[in-house]
Amino acid sequence: MKKLILFALIISLKVFATEQISDILIYNGKTYEWNNYNPARDYLETFNFKVPDDAIETTANYGYYIFTYTIENDSLFLTDIKILVKKEKHLESRSVFEVFFKDKKKIIMDLYSKIQTIPYGKKIEVRKSNWTDIHYPNYLVLEFNNGKVEKHYDLNYKSFLKLKKKQFLKFKQTPEYPKSKLNEIKNLENFNEFRPKKSSIESYLEFKILGLIKTLKE
Repeated sequence: MKKLILFALIISLKVFATEQISDILIYNGKTYEWNNYNPARDYLETFNFKVPDDAIETTANYGYYIFTYTIENDSLFLTDIKILVKKEKHLESRSVFEVFFKDKKKIIMDLYSKIQTIPYGKKIEVRKSNWTDIHYPNYLVLEFNNGKVEKHYDLNYKSFLKLKKKQFLKFKQTPEYPKSKLNEIKNLENFNEFRPKKSSIESYLEFKILGLIKTLKE
């Protein structure tokens, strides 16, 4: 029985450790990995598109599709959709954009309103007390309103933390702050479960502040 449990644990750890295939954002001539909330998934669901029969879903591409977004003239467009397919003994990607959207080169994401954070650069791991915190040297922060870029920042890590601190202090002055303190208690418990150093509700809300607010305050 112990061997079975150990085997299951090893398998689950391998699955969890599988590196994810990122979606792509092209902005100002640069290519970034898009790993957060994905507006194109919701967009495709509204059309009930059928997943191609040869599309393969793995632990690295949850949801079959790999999306490419492009920001042009401060507007967010979906410009490609790829799937993974089996080719002999390996996997290859194939574009299915024209299958879904005939005679179109891009689709505007005009229902997308959110603050999107795109970390980039070589991942930095800080290990303390058998726990590893991860951050990146640079962060692209984009505020979208109906698919339009209203504000944008390209920040190093320290400046990114300062931006979050500033937004959090302003958030504390709003009626939403006490509501969030109550609504996020369960999430805080999950966040702290395995961490040797526990976060307070304030530090937790500051940590995720860009997901709690809709606009960036000057």
